[in-house]
Amino acid sequence: MEQVSLVILPLLGCFEILVFENIHKLLTILRVVLPKDPRSVKSPTRPVVRFLRGNASPMKWIAREDMRLAAKRNIALLVTVPAFIASLGACVSYPAIPVTGHLANTPIATTVDSELAKHYLAPSARHSAKGADLAERTADIERRYGERPLDWLTLSEISAETSPDFATIYFINRSLSDPTNERFQAGYLRELRRVKSLIHQGRWAETVRPDLRAYKILFIPGFHYLSDPASGADFSNQRVLMRELSLKVELAATEEDGTIEENAEIIARIVRYESRCHSKLLVVSTSKGGAEIALALGNMLRPDETTSVKAWLSVGGLIRGTLLADRIMTWPKSWIARIIFWFEKIDFRSLPGLTTGVSRARMNSIRLPPGIFVVQYVAAPLSGDIAEDVRSRYNYLRKYGPNDGLTLLADELVPHANTIIELGYDHFYRDPEINLKSLAIVNLVADELNAGATLHR
Repeated sequence: MEQVSLVILPLLGCFEILVFENIHKLLTILRVVLPKDPRSVKSPTRPVVRFLRGNASPMKWIAREDMRLAAKRNIALLVTVPAFIASLGACVSYPAIPVTGHLANTPIATTVDSELAKHYLAPSARHSAKGADLAERTADIERRYGERPLDWLTLSEISAETSPDFATIYFINRSLSDPTNERFQAGYLRELRRVKSLIHQGRWAETVRPDLRAYKILFIPGFHYLSDPASGADFSNQRVLMRELSLKVELAATEEDGTIEENAEIIARIVRYESRCHSKLLVVSTSKGGAEIALALGNMLRPDETTSVKAWLSVGGLIRGTLLADRIMTWPKSWIARIIFWFEKIDFRSLPGLTTGVSRARMNSIRLPPGIFVVQYVAAPLSGDIAEDVRSRYNYLRKYGPNDGLTLLADELVPHANTIIELGYDHFYRDPEINLKSLAIVNLVADELNAGATLHR
């Protein structure tokens, strides 16, 4: 390891701050020290994925559960490399103003980065001169930007004029001003309360809505879901819970460091096969997997080949890429990324497809079949909600607008999808209740499908 460090460290002289302040971070990356979050809900055993590579059936592309532990290294380079590189230019500070209030029908207590953001969350008394001024500024911003698309450019301009936290609150309020999104958000919170109440009573079997049992839940994993199971990108905990509740669950065996196009081909084979079998799929993707399923459904497959897919739930999807990939791909930072990837024997080829230019162009060419009900589950953290090991990436992205520590919030959005907002957590959803929330969402989606939800808005 030390020899590799000696090769890499001289390349760092061009960065914004002194290299010696970041040596520990670099060595941490090279040694792959990734502590597990103690708050995560863990199953007593963690099944891993065995690939069925038979020649007889397209089902070889489905990953089955196996209780053996994998002999894979615990690597999360898509996370750790950007964390190191971004941190070199992200030593910034901003105010941390305590605030309590309600947002997205949820009480919150956190810190924000400006008085205007604090007022937006918990309005000051209007009879004071300061409160009246803040209220006038807020109303003016809402008026000027209200007719603009809710995209990265709009949010970036609002953020530059106010602060990233103000722009995040604007994003949340604007998203939930849509009546369908508001109804869906309320339904999610109501279903979560129902699930938690039943569990408290020990009535686990009743937590599953009857409508959900008619579907097979196909999970599309994220980057390095095999090498870094602690990240949650393999949906292991959710799959264990749902299988114990007698739900039909599968994991798509995508290549963990494959390109978006390669993995989209794998997913397309699965969907095509399931459509021939007249299955009813509820597809759940996370992070990079979101871009892969979008490409498969909206570009590679004919509409008649997607009939098995009844709904798609995108969890923190890198739909339009990440600016962290843009930063990695620029010289000289790309040298470090390539060296680390080479040293860890990880294929670098997936990174260019995660840049924002490539990803936004790809998404603009995608047309999802109108018969698929699309829901996006978006973590929208304020600055006081960011985990310490995510903060350097969040800080780097702040200059571009509201983000979740890995991508801009607006770049997670799928056109015409229904939105559920999650407060208090960054891109990695390290929530002790995430398994129950996952169940609540798929219950809600199944109920909506049964009720004849509007599929394409």
